[in-house]
Amino acid sequence: MRAIMVMFDSLNRRMLPPYGCDWIHAPNFARLAERTVTFDNCYVGSMPCMPARRELHTGRYNFLHRSWGPIEPFDNSMPEILRENGVYTHLSTDHYHYFEDGGATYHNRYTTWDFHRGQEGDPWIGQVAAPEIPETVASRGDHARWRQDWVNRPFMGREEEQPQPKTFAAGVDFIR
Repeated sequence: MRAIMVMFDSLNRRMLPPYGCDWIHAPNFARLAERTVTFDNCYVGSMPCMPARRELHTGRYNFLHRSWGPIEPFDNSMPEILRENGVYTHLSTDHYHYFEDGGATYHNRYTTWDFHRGQEGDPWIGQVAAPEIPETVASRGDHARWRQDWVNRPFMGREEEQPQPKTFAAGVDFIR
């Protein structure tokens, strides 16, 4: 048996064909739903990315006692429990928060992991000179993250160089 979990930040299920959306063309989601389990009644305890991930790892609500944070030494983490019981686990991710202060210690619970850089202001490419940022973007908040995003972009020009396709390709390679 293989168990595969695919997680997306900010994906609205109402925009997917398996959940009734008939105007979005997403044949891979439709095919995935035909071959897997879909959930109609799923309730989230913590909406932000790292607290929600901690809930998935531990099966416990995160926001009852803290906000953003790492997996703690006392946490029973699902991939770690599986690994300790002889199940090979692997994480393929483009989620850089796994590797920053406050989000660390999730990835090392897996048997192996790989990380595809460049997503969401990931401090991947070093550049002192200011990149050209369109005024419509530069006027938004969190300038440091937007700046880094625009530094990274030239290194991810083609679709296959983007973090998400690289993550999925690595996941498919692992499954094969």
